[in-house]
Amino acid sequence: MKKFCIITNTSKDSDFAVTNKIGSLISSYGGKCTVLGDPLNNILNSSVEEQKKFSSEHDNILSDCDGIIVLGGDGTILETARAVGEREIPLIGINLGTLGFLSVIEKSRIEYAIKELFENNYTIENRMQLKITASSGGKISSCLALNDVTVTRSGLSRLIMTDVFINGQAVGSYSGDGCLVATPTGSTGYNLSAGGPIVTPEAKLMCVTPICPHTFNSRTIVVSGDDKVRIVIGEQKKSQDTESFATIDGQMAVRLNSGDYIDVEQADTVVKFIRLPEHSYFNVLNTKLNR
Repeated sequence: MKKFCIITNTSKDSDFAVTNKIGSLISSYGGKCTVLGDPLNNILNSSVEEQKKFSSEHDNILSDCDGIIVLGGDGTILETARAVGEREIPLIGINLGTLGFLSVIEKSRIEYAIKELFENNYTIENRMQLKITASSGGKISSCLALNDVTVTRSGLSRLIMTDVFINGQAVGSYSGDGCLVATPTGSTGYNLSAGGPIVTPEAKLMCVTPICPHTFNSRTIVVSGDDKVRIVIGEQKKSQDTESFATIDGQMAVRLNSGDYIDVEQADTVVKFIRLPEHSYFNVLNTKLNR
């Protein structure tokens, strides 16, 4: 790799000190880089149309780079993955946040990382994305997710009923705080906290996990990436409408009421992550979970 685009979360690198350091290192190896500053400021909680606008506005830059270096935390990685959309440009994250499951390069290892990139000493991991289609009040919208989509209650602390279907067949109705569908990448997030399994990142499957179900026998269902999942908002009482939200990657939300639903399936595109030799998945997993 010789040509890079650097996307910086300016709340994490306000003086661009880390950004400029990386730019200087790339130049010292004879490479080229373009710094977009913080184009993601307006991407957080933005619409799919706005994300596509970001991509088209930077079309020339994105089409002429070998990889994207993301400075921030996991949230910045998720925003970037949605913003670059279907381009499948390899990403690598410099962790300026806290946990850093996706942005695994610490600041102390930046020089090592740039050296490995220029020596082509890395592998590319293809991470599946979810295509999410929401039907809310008869209006249809769709977007992509790298981590997960969660359906959770809104407002007062009441249970909600979620009816789950896989390939059109009823699986179960869960009364609780909601339900989520996670990719292997998202399996270490909300899915793990809700009692779901950890899945290796390049697997092609989805975890359907009830959130705090009001029952003893509700467990995660693991389905193939070729399956299609539908979550329908049920009614707890005839006199009470159930208001909830579908939240995509913890950053975008769609309001849902009784009878509304989301459809979840594997997207046609993947997110490509750059994996350096010292960052095996299980090494990162053990390091981050044992902090």
